[in-house]
Amino acid sequence: MKKFKYKSLTMRIWTTFTIIILIIIFSISFFYLVAFRTINEKAKIEDLKVAHDTLLTANNFTQPIRFDQYKNLKGSDYFIFNNKAGIINVNKGHGFPGDAQKGPNTPFGVNDTDVKQWMSRFITTDTINDQEFKKSYNNMKFIFIISSVEYGNTGKSYLITYLPEREDNSLFYMVLGVGIIFIAIGFLTAKLVANYISKPLKELENYTIRIAHKDWKEPIKVKSEDEIGRLVNSMNMMQKELKRADEEEKMFLQSISHDLKTPVMVIMSHAEAIIDGVYVESVEKTAEIIRDEALSLEKKVKQMLYLNTLDYVLENNFENIEINLQRLLFHIINRFKVINNNIIWDLNIEEAMINGNVDKVQISIENILDNSLRYVNEKICVTLKKEGDFAVIEIYNDGPNIPEEHISHIFDNFYKDKTGNFGLGLAICKKITNFYQGELEAVNRESGVSFLIKYPFK
Repeated sequence: MKKFKYKSLTMRIWTTFTIIILIIIFSISFFYLVAFRTINEKAKIEDLKVAHDTLLTANNFTQPIRFDQYKNLKGSDYFIFNNKAGIINVNKGHGFPGDAQKGPNTPFGVNDTDVKQWMSRFITTDTINDQEFKKSYNNMKFIFIISSVEYGNTGKSYLITYLPEREDNSLFYMVLGVGIIFIAIGFLTAKLVANYISKPLKELENYTIRIAHKDWKEPIKVKSEDEIGRLVNSMNMMQKELKRADEEEKMFLQSISHDLKTPVMVIMSHAEAIIDGVYVESVEKTAEIIRDEALSLEKKVKQMLYLNTLDYVLENNFENIEINLQRLLFHIINRFKVINNNIIWDLNIEEAMINGNVDKVQISIENILDNSLRYVNEKICVTLKKEGDFAVIEIYNDGPNIPEEHISHIFDNFYKDKTGNFGLGLAICKKITNFYQGELEAVNRESGVSFLIKYPFK
């Protein structure tokens, strides 16, 4: 059987209120049936015992003592039982009438004499002192106390003080009545609360639908500082970030479409020139142009694919080892020196050890060096030193400074350099260093630019 679910917030709140109220009602009822009745019964026994002791102390059983005026002793009475004379009704001013017969109109619906004879049967010894009994007669409970007394000159006598224990369910009915009232109030309260809560939630629902359809209009207004207000703030922040991501995606598509379309057009035009036999210089030269453009296109596609899968690769790559940064830097630099023999390399590389994936760390350094080679005039400086808990690699080139309005965005995925070209190398570097809790920044020098790569020690 499928679990029943309420779609209405009002019904869920009302159900919760009702369950809580019912638990309270049942708890109070249980307390009444068990604890309250036990306490009340003990109080009645104590009061009856006081009344019984009062009669024994006064030793006057002919005058009516109106202890039934007290709440706990209503309907109580006493009599003397003599072994020879039997039942002696010494106090006829109240209690069961001496000639009462069992019937619907008689007090308690029982015969007074029969009840007293029944109580007398519990006298088992000659001398009894305040012996308490709780017994039932004809489905009616009685509390009675028996004590030996001196009365007359005809055998042993006993004072029996008794109290019929009536069921008082007024509190129980009152609790049920109050519970029903609270359930009704709870329903109305739940509806008001649900309407108060659901109104901003409905607005948020519509707002979410707008965001899903990329409707970046005015953000929803915050009218409170509670949980719903904080949720609204979070959704406004989400809307802002999604809007920014959407704009960056559009810029990316524009940039990548231009950057990919250009080499494709060059390749197609030179290929058609070869087919038509109309080409500049020679077939070999045209083929070289096609090859270079193809390599450039391949590089851009590989960078895109690499960036898109980088998060997954980093999260699921457990091949982290101890890396000697000094040795890795010399290996990378020796490969880059071959590219341009006219560049002056100034190296100051200390020894430092970090933990990570050597391929990913190598890519982050190579992309920075590749970027520096693109803009360098004559000199590149590479230093490796220890600063606190980090190994700091500084790669400096003496090329032009980066405009201040762009320097904080050069590591974004969709950044274009000053030539209008699209690149992902620096974005890949940023993602790798961030994954290893490192830092990456670009700093303009008096003449040139420095890239600072910081990796924490192992």
